[in-house]
Amino acid sequence: MSTALAVPNEIPSKHHDQHPNEKRGVVVVTEYVDQDGKVVIPPESIVSATTSAATITNTDTNKQTTTTLSPDGATPTSTTGSSTTNNAANGIFKDGIYKCSEFPSFVSGVIPVDWIGLGGWSSIQDSNGQTVTSCEDGMYCSYACDAGQVKTQWPEDQPDNGSSLGGLYCKNGYLYRTNINFDHLCEDTNSQVTVINNVDIGEVVLCRTDYPGSENMDIPTVVGTGQSQPLAVIDQDTYYKWSGKHTSAQYYVNNAGVSKEDGCIWGDPQSGVGNWAPLVIGAGKANGLTYISLIPNPNTDKGANFNIKFKGDDLNGSDSCSYIDGKLSSTDGCTVSVLSGSLEIIFY
Repeated sequence: MSTALAVPNEIPSKHHDQHPNEKRGVVVVTEYVDQDGKVVIPPESIVSATTSAATITNTDTNKQTTTTLSPDGATPTSTTGSSTTNNAANGIFKDGIYKCSEFPSFVSGVIPVDWIGLGGWSSIQDSNGQTVTSCEDGMYCSYACDAGQVKTQWPEDQPDNGSSLGGLYCKNGYLYRTNINFDHLCEDTNSQVTVINNVDIGEVVLCRTDYPGSENMDIPTVVGTGQSQPLAVIDQDTYYKWSGKHTSAQYYVNNAGVSKEDGCIWGDPQSGVGNWAPLVIGAGKANGLTYISLIPNPNTDKGANFNIKFKGDDLNGSDSCSYIDGKLSSTDGCTVSVLSGSLEIIFY
């Protein structure tokens, strides 16, 4: 599950449900801060153990309400030629054309998550939010986007059990949008937040949780040595809301030298990767201000093998927020707010 919150105290935390296919305990930490980036409510931990395997039985897809363009019983449209190819290359997605059995990596911005064994999908769920392993009729098939971008697709009607659903909907063997307000699958957040890797021992991989969706930490932002990448920041006013409550982006930060294939997975206490990575970054935008929080991962007491500092022209909290020699400047974490301009998160 994901951790940390980087938005003011009037914004509730993002939802974290259980992962029925995982057999390891995970910890959720929510941090509330005021407009100045100061913590106003101490973090609290919720430990939940999950034990059962993800299986689907007797799923009644006819009862599932979605916001797709496809009416019940609609026949998928067969389209050939350069028009469809050009649309996909430009990021425009057409309903009922692409097969559920084929991951749409040809759509601009969409990237496959091949290492978790779901055919490129970042997660696949039934209408109740239970995870499954095949994108087929009645399933919601979620996907990852390029660094700095977030997915646009999730159904307006969400499960009553508190789980979240995200991604495209599979119907009659073809893929349909679940949010017809967008004709593209990925959206640039234009956050003006950049991650810079000055660590000389290897790339640093940040693994964002797939939300709304399974909350698996498998959406990668890979920052090579001497390189930089934009960081996607969730705008609380326009992005997905859980039960009417605002949400934020959550990143598990792996040690330098850990690949996305090894780091953006469910780990274990000995691995120090994934949900056991040493640090967590929260990223949110509220009332026109961007907030970035940095906390130690409460799952582990192992530190990262690099330092972190924040740099920008008009920041609040950057002087008192850093990670040096395995220690945060504040025991419970810290938050930096961007008053104007841009922010650099520097690994060194």
